[in-house]
This record gives sequence, C-alpha cells and structure tokens, in this order.
Amino acid sequence: MHHIHHTEAFVLGSRPKGEDSKLLILYTREIGLIYAHAQGIRKISSKLRFTLQDFSRAQVDLVRGKEIWRVTTATPVHSYARLRQARESERILARTAALLIRLVTGEEANTEIYGALTRTYDLLESATTRVEDYRALELLAVARILTALGYLSRATPGLILEPDQPELWQSESAPIIPKEFSDIAYQHRLIRDINQALAASQL
Repeated sequence: MHHIHHTEAFVLGSRPKGEDSKLLILYTREIGLIYAHAQGIRKISSKLRFTLQDFSRAQVDLVRGKEIWRVTTATPVHSYARLRQARESERILARTAALLIRLVTGEEANTEIYGALTRTYDLLESATTRVEDYRALELLAVARILTALGYLSRATPGLILEPDQPELWQSESAPIIPKEFSDIAYQHRLIRDINQALAASQL
C-alpha cells in the first residue's frame, strides 16, 4: 500500500502531459519543490481542474511513484483569482517560480521559502497597479528566497519577518512591505547584492 502524504502546496506552474493530464510543479510545505502528475486534470469533468490552477494554493494528497509524485486529491486553500487577472502579478510569480526551480535542488522542506511565497502571493493579491509597488514586491520576494537559501546575509534589513512581527511600512492604498523598500537607494544596493549572489551560485 502506498503512503499518502498530506501537505499544503503552491502551484508554481504546469505543462500538459498526455491527452488530458498535467505535470505540476509544486512547492510544498512539508516536502519542498516537487513535480507531480495530475491524472485527467484537463478534463472538463475533473474536480482538480480549478483547484490546481497555476498560481493557486491547495491542500494536496500525494503518493510517491517509482519516478514521480502523483496527486490523488486536492482541496482549495486560496485561488488568488484577483492576482491571476493582473498580468504584472503573473509575471512576477512566473519569474519567482523560475528562480526557485533554478536554485532549489532535491526535495527538502524550507519553511522560510514557504513563508516567503505566502507573503508574496497575499501581497500581490491586494496590490495596487503602481509600477513601483510591483517592483518592490518582486525584489522583496527574490531577496527573501535567496536569504532562506543562504545566498544573502540574514543581517540584511527588512528580509526576515517573524510570523507575529508587524509589517513596517505602507504607502497610500499600497501593499504593505518593509519600510526599507521605500528607499530607492536601498533597492539598488539590494539588486546589486542579488546579482552578485546569483552570479556566485553558478546555477
């Protein structure tokens, strides 16, 4: 009998597989980054079709096969419908997903990365359409992921927030982000540090 793994997951992306199935790229709370086969998900009658859309969040049941994980059932946690309607938000999440896929090797849980994704999705869901807000949010997401992976110093201001720590800055009707990110000079320094970290990773 196969062991069923229960975990929450973000759907970072997907691609068609066969006539009616998909290969999902999931970042899970308990396992980390995995690829999972969702049988028949592209059928109109599939119960998983809307639950496991790209850039959604769900509670999933997984079984490990010989070569790949398989999704058996899933229930929605958050559809992020507003987020998916904003083209810039989708672009940010696509780039963030590509970065995770590039840097994360092997299956290993990382609660800081999962927390960074949760904050990013939630903030983008409530984001305004101001270009500077989207820029700050993407920079914050990338920096927090790199910090969780050990590529940036934990002494960098504004990147690590405890679950019960209040957010620190809010522009007019804008998503809440750490106060440092209102400083353009700080953003430029952080971009420099991120580029150096990615170059040093050689990935």
